[in-house]
Amino acid sequence: MARAIAITFEEVVGKELATLYRVARRLTLNGPEAEDLVGQTLLNAAKAWSKFDGQYPRSWLLKILKNEHLGSLRKSAARPVTVSIGDRDAYDDGPWNAVDWQIVGSNIIEELDRLPEEYRLAVALCDVEEMSYEEAALAMSIPVGTVRSRLFRGRRILRNRLASLVDDKIEV
Repeated sequence: MARAIAITFEEVVGKELATLYRVARRLTLNGPEAEDLVGQTLLNAAKAWSKFDGQYPRSWLLKILKNEHLGSLRKSAARPVTVSIGDRDAYDDGPWNAVDWQIVGSNIIEELDRLPEEYRLAVALCDVEEMSYEEAALAMSIPVGTVRSRLFRGRRILRNRLASLVDDKIEV
């Protein structure tokens, strides 16, 4: 049985609108498309508000956003891009040790946008939006282990790309 909702739709949207847009922007890689996606998400959320149990509003909205995005992709017959993860597994104390932040700071978002969608979304939710693995899993409708795996791979790809930018700029 659903609990009574103590918060209003407007309160939830007011708190989460910026997050919805940032995530939509990461998914679509296009500002106007992101705005359309957020608008359709809010419309769908408003229609389903009476069924919402009040728990994890950000994850609930992001799940609607993701489902709407996937529906749009299916309608346009787009296929997700797959990437082969190379054998380059650097051993280090953390995922970002090889990165010189002063050199690549302006390229981080650009490189994040170049990640395949499944990794881009995991990195955006956990690292940019600071969601827990559990919240991200709920938003993406996947197991927590899959979030961890995608996050690991996405961070590794991003780290390697940023590290190569550092190497390229140092050699110049």
